Amino acid sequence: MKFDVLGRINNMRLPDGRTAILYSVYEAVSNAIHAINDRFTEQRAAEAGVVDVDIEVDKEGDIASISISDNGVGFTSKNLESFETSDSRFKYQRGGKGVGRFIWFKMFRTIKVDSVYLQGKSAERITFGFVPEKKNSIVKTRVSPAPKSPIGTKITLSDLRPEQKGRVRPSSYLKDLALHFFPQFIAGTLPRINITYRGETSSLNEFISDQVDPPVRAIVPVDFGEGATAITVDHLFVDASISTGLRNSYLLTAHGRLVGEPVSIERKYALKELKNGKAYVAVVSSEFLDERVDQERLGFKLTQEQQEILEDKILEEAERFLEAHIEKLRSRQKITVQTLLKEHPQLATQIASIDEYVAGLAPSMDDEQIAQNLFVLLYREEKELRKRIEDFDHLAALEPEVREEARSILTEISNQEKHRLAELVVKRHQVLKVANLLLKYDDDEKQAYRYERVIHELVCPMGEMYRSGDYADHNLWLIDDELATYQFFASDKPIRTLAREAKSTKEPDLVFFNPLGFRREGTADPITIVEFKRPGDERLSQDPINQVLQYIDDFRDSKVRDLDGNVISEINQNTPFNCIIVCDLTASARRLFERSIAQDPTPDGDGYYGWSKPHNAYIRVLSYRKMLRDAELRNKAYFDQLRLESPSAAAKKRSAKVRERRTSDAKAVGG
Repeated sequence: MKFDVLGRINNMRLPDGRTAILYSVYEAVSNAIHAINDRFTEQRAAEAGVVDVDIEVDKEGDIASISISDNGVGFTSKNLESFETSDSRFKYQRGGKGVGRFIWFKMFRTIKVDSVYLQGKSAERITFGFVPEKKNSIVKTRVSPAPKSPIGTKITLSDLRPEQKGRVRPSSYLKDLALHFFPQFIAGTLPRINITYRGETSSLNEFISDQVDPPVRAIVPVDFGEGATAITVDHLFVDASISTGLRNSYLLTAHGRLVGEPVSIERKYALKELKNGKAYVAVVSSEFLDERVDQERLGFKLTQEQQEILEDKILEEAERFLEAHIEKLRSRQKITVQTLLKEHPQLATQIASIDEYVAGLAPSMDDEQIAQNLFVLLYREEKELRKRIEDFDHLAALEPEVREEARSILTEISNQEKHRLAELVVKRHQVLKVANLLLKYDDDEKQAYRYERVIHELVCPMGEMYRSGDYADHNLWLIDDELATYQFFASDKPIRTLAREAKSTKEPDLVFFNPLGFRREGTADPITIVEFKRPGDERLSQDPINQVLQYIDDFRDSKVRDLDGNVISEINQNTPFNCIIVCDLTASARRLFERSIAQDPTPDGDGYYGWSKPHNAYIRVLSYRKMLRDAELRNKAYFDQLRLESPSAAAKKRSAKVRERRTSDAKAVGG
C-alpha cells in the first residue's frame, strides 16, 4: 500500500488560524515534555525540566517563527527513527500519536531541528530539516561532537503558510497555553515553561499558580458497559480571569493533556454568581479515556451511551463539590416558587412538596423559567383532564368505573376552580393596593395626586373598545362588578366613532352598551357612562353633571355599532342611562353637587345620587375613597379566607415606610 503524506496531512481535523498555530505549539511543547520525562522521569519533570517557547512576529504582527527549546533527552537514534515514521507508536503508551509534526507542516513550510543528545558517554549534536512530502523526509542532516553543549532540543517553525495566517495576541497567549496544559499543572507533572513574546518573557507555571486554589480530588467508580473502572475528577476554584475557555467548565483529558474544548457548565449552575471573583474547574482523567482518545486529540471514540454516562458522573460530582453554592440557589428558587404560588394560586395543583419540586429544578433556572415550567405543567394537567372527560363515552358500559372516574374528575375540577378563584382574589388585592397608593396624598410632593389618566388606565386602559369576554384587560370591578357583564364598551373613544349619526367628538371616559351580553328586541337596554375627575382637585374644572348629561344628548337618536360593524344599540328618547361620576369630594365639589339634580347624599356621606327625568338618567357620584372602600368590602370575605391583609392598610404601611426613609435621608444630608 502506498502512503500519501500530503493527503494524510490535508485530511487531518485541525482548526485554522490562531487556534491552529497554538496547536503547533501544544504539540511541540508536549514532545518536549516527553523528552524531559525520558531524561528525568515524570515524577521529577516539574522539578528538573525546562521548556522555552519563543514567538517572533513580523511587521504586520503575523507569526514569523516559533522556537521550542527543552532540556530533555534529545534526538537519540530511537527518537529520530520515530520522528521519521508516520503514525509512529513509539510514544503510544503515554499518549503519543505520531502526528504532531504533521500539524507543524500543515501550518509552516520550514521546520528545523537542532538537538544535543548522549551517544554513549559523549554528547553529539544533530541538525536537520523536516520535509514530510519527500521519501527521505529528513534533509540537510549534520552530526557533530558537542562536548560542551547542554543536552536538549530546539525546534524552529517558520514561514507560516499564507492560508493559515493568524496572530497570537499578547493578552491571550498565556491564557491559551494555560488552558491546554492546565491538567498537567494540576497533576504536578508540568515542567517549567517560559514563553517569550516580542522580547518579553513570562512563566506559564507562575501565571497558573497565581490564579488557582488547591485541587480536591475525587475518584469515582463507573461502568461504561465494559466492566468496572473509574474516573478521577480534580475540583478547584480559579480566578475568573485565568481563561475564558477554562473557567466554569470541566476538562476532559487523556495522558494528562486536554482533549477537545472545555465543556462549560456556567449557565447550568449559575456559576457567574460564585463569590470573590472565583470560577470553577473540574479536570477529568481516566485510563478508559486514555485508551479512546482520537489521533488529533479533539475527541474520544465513545458511544452515545458512554458519553451520557460520563457526563452524568461528572455533573454529579460537580454538584457534590458545589453543594454550598447550589444550596443558595435552591433557597432563592424556593422563595421564587412560594411567591409564584402566592400570586398564582392555581399553580399549587402542580406541587405536592415545594422542597421536592425545587430539588428537581435546574439550579440556574430564574423566576421566569420557573414560572414557565409551572404553567406548562398546569397546561398539561388541564389537557389530561379534558382527555379524561372525553373518554367518558368509552367507559359507558362500566357504570361503577364511570362513577368513580367522574368523582375523580369533579374533584380535580373543583380544586382547579378553587385555585383560580384564589388567583383572582390575589390579583384584586394587588390592584386595590396599587390604587390606594396612587390615591394617597403625600405632603412632601407638590403633585401628590396622580393624574386622572393614571386612575383611568388602572380601571380600564384608554383608547380601546372591548367585548364582554375581555375580562383580563380591565379592572371595572373597582367601580361595579356588573360593568363587566356588558356586551360591548369603549374607553376614551369619540362619540362619533361609536355612533355614526352623532357628530360629537367628545370622549366619555367609559361607556357601556347591552348589559347581560345579549340584545332584547323591543326593549330599551340601559347605557352606562363613567366619568373620572382628577383626584385632589380643590375646584372641579367643569361641572361633571352637565358633562355626562351632554354625552346623553350627543348619543340620542343614533345607532351604536360594535367592532364588527353590527348594530348593538339603537338609542332613542326612551333609552335609560346610568351615569357614574368618580371624583374627590372636596368642599367646593360638595357645594356643587348639593345644588344639582344629584343632591341626595349616600348614607355613608361619601357619595350623592339623583335622577334627571328629561334625560331618563340615574346619576351616582362616588368619591375615590368610597370606590376603593366599597370594592374592598365586596372582596373582604375572599381576602380574609386567604389571610390577605387589608389593601388600604398595606398601602398606609408602605407610605409610612417611604416617609420614614425620606426623613432619615434628609437628616443624613443635613448632618
